[in-house]
Amino acid sequence: MIKMIPINKPTIVRKDLEYVLSCLVTEKLEEGELTQEFEKKIAAKVGTKYSIAVNSFTSGLHLALLGLGIGKDDEIIIPAYADASILNALNYVGAIPVPVDVEMDSYNIDFKQAQKRVSSKTKAIILTHNFGIPADIEQFLTIDVTVIEDCSYAFGAEYHSELKKENKNVGSFGLVSIFSFDTDCIITTGNGGMILSNSRDLMSKIKKLKYNPSRKLQEYNISFDYRMADISSALGLSQLKIIDKFIERRRELANFYDNKFMKSKYKIYREITNRKNVYGKYTILVEGNIERIIDYCRRHKIIVKRPIEFPIYRALGKSPEEFPNSEHLYRKLLQIPIYPALKKKEVEIIANTLLKVL
Repeated sequence: MIKMIPINKPTIVRKDLEYVLSCLVTEKLEEGELTQEFEKKIAAKVGTKYSIAVNSFTSGLHLALLGLGIGKDDEIIIPAYADASILNALNYVGAIPVPVDVEMDSYNIDFKQAQKRVSSKTKAIILTHNFGIPADIEQFLTIDVTVIEDCSYAFGAEYHSELKKENKNVGSFGLVSIFSFDTDCIITTGNGGMILSNSRDLMSKIKKLKYNPSRKLQEYNISFDYRMADISSALGLSQLKIIDKFIERRRELANFYDNKFMKSKYKIYREITNRKNVYGKYTILVEGNIERIIDYCRRHKIIVKRPIEFPIYRALGKSPEEFPNSEHLYRKLLQIPIYPALKKKEVEIIANTLLKVL
């Protein structure tokens, strides 16, 4: 029986099992020394001074917003074409989302349009690096508004800094950045996330907001139990050792797809010279009915789908006419399988099936 090829799949290697087993043997599964080690190594890899592990991306964004003092009726500029789950953290603090359309070349928030939406009520911009493609970060740093980087699918992605004259990891530019380690991300801890920053003051505020049962308090303050368990951190530490191989493999697979689809009717993403894409998701623009292609692939045991199935502007009930690029991408952009464990034979089947459905 032919197995279904999933859209994504965590790549778990033998060393991962050994790391997790060694944690189990200690019987110290709660947040502790392994999580502290994981925090330090993630910060070192990205290039920031401070990091705080959390149990999800949403938890990380929630704490970051609270740490920044963002609350009721404060405006936050966000990409219209991003996953609606970002809205959860904004709703927790009562902030008002201000969606902005995206560029067609990078699928990321449009700088000029974002600049126009800045007002006296704007407290931050959430800069999402969609699918592992870095947004044009340094442009946004010229606006006098706090930049929060959403690096969910972009761990290891790089942007060439004109100021520093060097490549820097995304997540090291904004005042604060949030990473995700869900099962479909570059590395996984099962679920979980990380807050990173170079601001000691901000991270001190966030640490006080994150629940810590060992902390000696003189008075009660509200805190949130967003801890990452050591057993999750054990998996993360193991995965971190081979992240460069994971990224190299993703780029190899993307190159294979590019060569296959380059002369077809599918439109592939063209890399921008000053940005290194880690292909958290591989996407192609299709002609015709996207649902027909999704259904055809499913019948041939391949899962493909829209990379963002419920974008922010739709979740907010906004008119698609306000966000023409986001609407076009919603209707025509297709995500196909890409993950390090994908076999050569499977990649060929995926590409050939998609070429047949044209």
